[in-house]
Amino acid sequence: MPSTAEIFSVDTVSIRPAEEAFRSGSLVMPTAPDGVFVPPAPQWADSPVNGIMICLAAISMIFLLSQLVEILPFILGGAVRSKPVSDLEASVRHSRDRNALFYVCVPLLALVSSRYMLYAPAWLESFSFGARTLLTLAVFAGYVLIREILVAAAWNRHISRETYFLSARCFRNFFILSVLLLVITVGVMSIFRANDLSVKYVCLAEAALVHVLFLFRRTQILRNSCNQFTAILYLCALELLPTFLLVASAAFM
Repeated sequence: MPSTAEIFSVDTVSIRPAEEAFRSGSLVMPTAPDGVFVPPAPQWADSPVNGIMICLAAISMIFLLSQLVEILPFILGGAVRSKPVSDLEASVRHSRDRNALFYVCVPLLALVSSRYMLYAPAWLESFSFGARTLLTLAVFAGYVLIREILVAAAWNRHISRETYFLSARCFRNFFILSVLLLVITVGVMSIFRANDLSVKYVCLAEAALVHVLFLFRRTQILRNSCNQFTAILYLCALELLPTFLLVASAAFM
């Protein structure tokens, strides 16, 4: 029978040295930040310039809402017949209200165009969102100014002055109609969460359709004082040329 000393001398529990219990290892977690924090990219709505312009345009439209409701039947009727166009011009108050709405719609169109890139030449890409809106507004104001200069310079005595300027000023009616359609379209498609590209194509199609309708109506009015060929010449010089310059500035610059 083994002695007590012999029993306790046997390593029955396999006890190992402490060095074997704590093995060396490596820390796999990073000891430094894995990257620099990148702030989110600025959005169109973040621009204070755009915010201020939206507020000013909204306030202006609120003040002119009653005038818009009053002349809207003339604008809509002028899209299908010539008589509402002449009826609106015959009223000094209505034509004055129409002109005020027209000038408010110019920055509205610039805001919609800047937001959905309806007018997006390559040279605008290097500017901030607010600067893009202001530059787009400047381009549209230049387009209106060039058109007004051409209209004033092209009239001659061979055509009735009243008919000539009636056909020229109906541009403002269709411009207001186009902007109202764009704003309504943007609002409805935003509610249904349509993507920006779809909104852009729908807005461009609407603007093109209204412009073609305006060209047809102006030609119809001009034919009351001149023949078809002369009306087309006026159309090319006074409408198609400024429009071509606007489109060319977006496509080739």
